[in-house]
Amino acid sequence: MNDGSTDYRNHHAVDSLAFGHCDYAYRNLGRPSQILVRQEANKFAVDVDGRQCFSSDKIKLPSDYSFGITAASADTPDTFEIYKFVTTTSSSVAREEPRRNQPPPPSQQEQQYQQPPAYQQAQQPADIPASQFASQAAQFEDLHNRLQTMAHAIENVQQAVSKLTGDSEGRHREISRNVMSADQLNAMDSRIQGIEKTVRDYQKEFSSLQAIFKDSHGNLMQSLPAHMTDIIHTRSPRIGLFLFIIVAFQALLAGSYIIYKRRRAQGPKKYL
Repeated sequence: MNDGSTDYRNHHAVDSLAFGHCDYAYRNLGRPSQILVRQEANKFAVDVDGRQCFSSDKIKLPSDYSFGITAASADTPDTFEIYKFVTTTSSSVAREEPRRNQPPPPSQQEQQYQQPPAYQQAQQPADIPASQFASQAAQFEDLHNRLQTMAHAIENVQQAVSKLTGDSEGRHREISRNVMSADQLNAMDSRIQGIEKTVRDYQKEFSSLQAIFKDSHGNLMQSLPAHMTDIIHTRSPRIGLFLFIIVAFQALLAGSYIIYKRRRAQGPKKYL
């Protein structure tokens, strides 16, 4: 662990800063190695490929730290590659996380469902015994108030039912747009059947072409060697004729040279 005050690059002994280590043969495995670092309530552990490397109950990772990975080889040059880096939490982690513990703010739809209906919010008259109404005017006033409250409640229920009806119709229209009709399904079925028929026809054509190519290849392999042999034997230049031409040309040159020497020897000589 490092709080930013230690420079690993210029440190004289980086190995002395380690609080845990283990030997692991990581070369030539043919697969990536998995390193699991676990911080529990009273334990810190490191596992490599399912085997525990080291653990300690005296180590606890502080909060608000960043993760960093460094790899180096002492003698043989190695290449270290990181394919995935995943952080998770479990119920055993005893760390205060105020941001995560705060419940998310309710959405607008949840707020609408959490709000009590309007007819429940309306102030309802309290139940009063009939003996307290001494006059008909008081009885009429209480009856009027109760009927008015009932009318408001019925109106609120009607509004809620109308709203639910509108939402249901909107959902029905959305579902109707997303779901294909029977005619569209029949048309798609017809297209699929036509495609399958076309594919079967092309398969027959491909089979016939394959048979033609196979026959042509067999005939070619049978007739080509004999034809090439015939061409070589019948149309190749004869070596005897070639040698005769060379010998005749040499003899012609030799005869020309002899005649030239004789004429030169028989000709008059000039002296100065």
